[in-house]
Amino acid sequence: MATETGERRYAVHPSSMMMALILCGITTLFGALSLAYVYSRAGLGMFSITIPWLFIVNTAILASTGLCIEQFRKYYHLREEKLTIRWGYLTLGTTMLFLVMQGIAWYNLLAHQITPGSSGGYGFLYAISILHFLHVSGGIPFLLRILLPLTVAHRQGSASLLFIDDHVRRKLRHVAWYWHFLDGVWIFLMLIFLISSFL
Repeated sequence: MATETGERRYAVHPSSMMMALILCGITTLFGALSLAYVYSRAGLGMFSITIPWLFIVNTAILASTGLCIEQFRKYYHLREEKLTIRWGYLTLGTTMLFLVMQGIAWYNLLAHQITPGSSGGYGFLYAISILHFLHVSGGIPFLLRILLPLTVAHRQGSASLLFIDDHVRRKLRHVAWYWHFLDGVWIFLMLIFLISSFL
């Protein structure tokens, strides 16, 4: 069945299925690393590590990106152009802040002679945080594919057309899924490291 614009109507859009598959793949990757860490701690007696305080700070920063992107979606649906764009750039800004702070966190570890080879626990911490960093970085171009056209259209006075575009709405929904998912993954991983440090 097709819509009035000629676009075929789906019960579940293929892009949503693709996003679900991507999230399943990420779940498998980080799930396997988490299980390997837990097994190494519980089964092989690997020493625990102390979570650097900057990683905790970064958790709060990353959580704020989830709040920002929800406001981005909220004002998009309300068709509030200025607020939509403002919250879009706040989402981008807090995400970039997280990435910069994560780089500083690694630099701080290295400055204290803590490398991936220092212990098995730190090896896992580096591997997991670097993979997460890459996944967050990979989401930025998709955020910009929504935000930049909205910015240009707003300046040209034609943004209202993008606010009724199902394709744009769907892309924003998928980007929000991705952001929230990576937020949840990071918080889950930090909890595992934090809890295991007390065991």
